Amino acid sequence: MKKPVIWMVMILLVTALSAAASAAAALPPVNDQPRHTVCTALSDEAQAYYTGDDRYERLSTLSGARDVATGYTAMQDNALFDALHSLMARTHTYYTTYSGYKSGSLAYYWARTDAVSASDTYVMFYADVMSDLPGVKLNREHIWPKSRASYGTKNGGADLHHLRPAVDSLNNAKSNHLFGNIRGVYSDGVKEGSVNDTVCYWVRSSSDLFECKDDVKGDVARILLYVYCRWEQPNLYTDIPAELLPANESDSASNSGEKVVESLDTLLDWCAEDPVDTWEMRRNDLVERVQGNRNVFIDYPELAWQMFGRQIPPAMTTPTSESRAKLLGDADGDAMVSIIDATVILRYQAQLEVMSCDTRAADVDGDGSVTVLDATAIQRWLSEIHQPYAIGDPI
Repeated sequence: MKKPVIWMVMILLVTALSAAASAAAALPPVNDQPRHTVCTALSDEAQAYYTGDDRYERLSTLSGARDVATGYTAMQDNALFDALHSLMARTHTYYTTYSGYKSGSLAYYWARTDAVSASDTYVMFYADVMSDLPGVKLNREHIWPKSRASYGTKNGGADLHHLRPAVDSLNNAKSNHLFGNIRGVYSDGVKEGSVNDTVCYWVRSSSDLFECKDDVKGDVARILLYVYCRWEQPNLYTDIPAELLPANESDSASNSGEKVVESLDTLLDWCAEDPVDTWEMRRNDLVERVQGNRNVFIDYPELAWQMFGRQIPPAMTTPTSESRAKLLGDADGDAMVSIIDATVILRYQAQLEVMSCDTRAADVDGDGSVTVLDATAIQRWLSEIHQPYAIGDPI
């Protein structure tokens, strides 16, 4: 007698889940932003994404890697890595499919997410040419090569934040080479390639290197950072032995464990030298509408430096660099954060006479008031990092 009730509940549940999936996969608006216009502010969607313990003010207090000898050791005991992975994984609620052009596929969404200035066609990665250019053939490009990953064409291998449309000839030249600097480093064995009569890539096969044009390097770096953290692929900037690699997914032929970028320095340099543009920020918004999650390294590129225990370049341009012109934690305004700032905050909080207290900078935890908790955050940061705190660093 109970079977009809059970089946009815199951049918309703499946129907509800199907409806939720369909809603999550709806086509987003067309990307209306131009390429290569520096982004100087977070979008409304980005601001809404980071809530509770995932607010930047908390994330930026978490300790990063203590050992960056390998991409694997950098993942270990890394509170910031763990928090970012958890955020991007738990909010990833819809998974796109690799093949085809129908609803749910990568190409279905690219027509919106990868459009430029609300055009009818989308941009091909690396080359920055439009998909309707005569003679251009589409390839689905794994920026992090699947031969060096635990995925194939599912999950990380069909992630809209990761895969991009690319010109087939350029994609073939890229092959599975690692990203690195060629120009100005090597004088021989270099092949340069062009699309639409514009040189846009360089290959040195004998060094297993591929270099893209300068104004795409930051996009590449932030995608690699996303895959490293979201999909926990440890062979980012060092080769990793098989026993330390994640288990291969069912559709993955193999993971060679070979690194995908020549060094950690190159990765961070590319991220800093080619800042986030408004198109990239808008694309992040639109992909969030499809998948539910964001690439945090587009919204807060500076978290990459903190994740690897590095000092943030003082003059680096980020979407929040203008709004964070004052150094967070610098309560006394001397352009550095030290134990003196914690003392200033404690004296201010206790209503004792202090020389000065910049309350905006002193509100380290971002709760709208200056309390003993802000002083504690500074003390904890200084004790955990064990290095001088320079202007431009987050706390």
